[in-house]
Amino acid sequence: MEKELSYQQIKEIKEAYLKDNLSVENQIIKLIVAGYDEKTAEELINKVIREYKRELLEAAQEKSEDNENQEITGVIIMVAAILGPVLSIKGYEWYILASIIAGAAGYFNLKNEPIAGVVRSIVLVVLFPLAFELYINTRSSYYVVELLIPFFICFLIAYLFQLLISKIFYPEEI
Repeated sequence: MEKELSYQQIKEIKEAYLKDNLSVENQIIKLIVAGYDEKTAEELINKVIREYKRELLEAAQEKSEDNENQEITGVIIMVAAILGPVLSIKGYEWYILASIIAGAAGYFNLKNEPIAGVVRSIVLVVLFPLAFELYINTRSSYYVVELLIPFFICFLIAYLFQLLISKIFYPEEI
């Protein structure tokens, strides 16, 4: 009498659980037919279900943490891009610092494609001052909401760079 389930049996139980059509009684009967006694079969099935629930919970928590990290790093990238032009900082030192900050945030923003995240963030920081100057060039004042227009234009261009870099460096993930 075996004390472990085969990979195929575990996979079958997990798939049935995931599809929400797991019948413990049917699985126990299948295991009894395969040579397990009833108590062992029930224990093994319950063990697989507990472990699978734990795996699903951990995956959901990890995804939630990744989403939180992406929100935080997205805000950091946006602030690094917008702060210089809005505060009329003209020195190249600021843009080097902002590029470093945005690049680091971009690295953590796209953990599965870090090079693309860094490039996207740096392109956004470099392009936004140019787009901002072109958009606000002839005006003496502007509404804060109007910052979104050049920002979205730059974000679109930076996103296209991200897709291009992703296609080059990470072709299997797209």
